[in-house]
Amino acid sequence: MVGADGSLLASFGDPDTFIYLRSAAKPFQLAPFVASGHFDAYDFPTPTEALAVMAASHAGEDRHSRSVQALLRAGGLSRDVLACGTHPPFDRETADRLLRDGETPSPLRHNCSGKHAGMALHAKAAGWPVETYWQPDHPIQRLALEAVSVLSEVPVDAVARATDGCGVVTFGVPLRGLALAFARLADPSGVGDDALRRALERIRDAMMQHPELVAGERRQLDTALMRAAPGRLLAKGGAEGVQAVALRAGAAHDRGKGAIGLALKVEDGDGARRARPAATVAALRAVGALDEADVAGRLADFASPPIRDPRGERSGEVRAVFRLD
Repeated sequence: MVGADGSLLASFGDPDTFIYLRSAAKPFQLAPFVASGHFDAYDFPTPTEALAVMAASHAGEDRHSRSVQALLRAGGLSRDVLACGTHPPFDRETADRLLRDGETPSPLRHNCSGKHAGMALHAKAAGWPVETYWQPDHPIQRLALEAVSVLSEVPVDAVARATDGCGVVTFGVPLRGLALAFARLADPSGVGDDALRRALERIRDAMMQHPELVAGERRQLDTALMRAAPGRLLAKGGAEGVQAVALRAGAAHDRGKGAIGLALKVEDGDGARRARPAATVAALRAVGALDEADVAGRLADFASPPIRDPRGERSGEVRAVFRLD
């Protein structure tokens, strides 16, 4: 956990462990579009929803695909411009329905389609090539790199770059750099660039206002966390066991420290998809960011994910046993 001033407040393991941010970087990949003024040049029906889905790793529900389609329509683009590819929706009910109906998933249902739509729209408004927005040497990707560098306080040349699962660039920094970036997302007041600061505020508020667009209605950790602590925190996960949380100042966890950024990485990538939720809830509980009632209620299956036998009976549970120093 890191404060907005860069101070290390609590940790478990090595806070300087190198990680790739994966989808936890999405708010910062979106920020240059908003800061440039090009976002407001489009006539999006609901701008806050547009921002939320552009920063999302959504579950591919019908509302998500319709939202991304509306973004593209506002910019005169079609789904064919999206370079994210396809995969079945993360939402099981939606995936089962498409399979039952014989409907092939489109790029609109890819969890990164909102990010890709935002990048394509930014490129069009800026007069840059649209078809190549995803390539590492494109100006869109350079702007994203610079935003990650500024907010994590890692020099541009020291930020590692690789190809993310959706085809665009992913960035690598020490774990504390991701936590610092999220502390500044929680409280951007210390960001020197006025346009970037206002962009972060808008993105933060939009994501907290529409948590169902950031992830999904069913079994989605980010959405559940933001609904459990409305207006107090922003949660954004990433592939391979990455999770980041922006904790705003003034909540129970504050204790005079101000805004806090939490970042964690499950070393084995969390292939079973149960360590990251348990660890995240445990860390937030330890600093008082979550109420006991929430942990025992709406977050119970995230705090202690059940283990079930072949008959579907509960045979055990996952528990987080670490302590923050």
